[in-house]
Amino acid sequence: MVNIENLTINIGTKSSVSNEFLDSQDSLIVRDELVNMLRIISEDERFSKQTVVIPDDCEQYGFAEGEFNLPELLYFLADMLD
Repeated sequence: MVNIENLTINIGTKSSVSNEFLDSQDSLIVRDELVNMLRIISEDERFSKQTVVIPDDCEQYGFAEGEFNLPELLYFLADMLD
């Protein structure tokens, strides 16, 4: 779960969506919606001065250690998904 001020986004590891659905063409729609949501959130002024600290043990997941601007990171993730 990510909780930023008054915005909460629940990210669960289990999905109620069947694997057949995720393997279908509809998964592209879900990805596109996620990309659009990340871009919209990245433009929200409430996050303009916020940062995310990624610890050094996250390199195994492909993230570099450091402190990053939250809107730029969200937009980057959207670009990577797109």
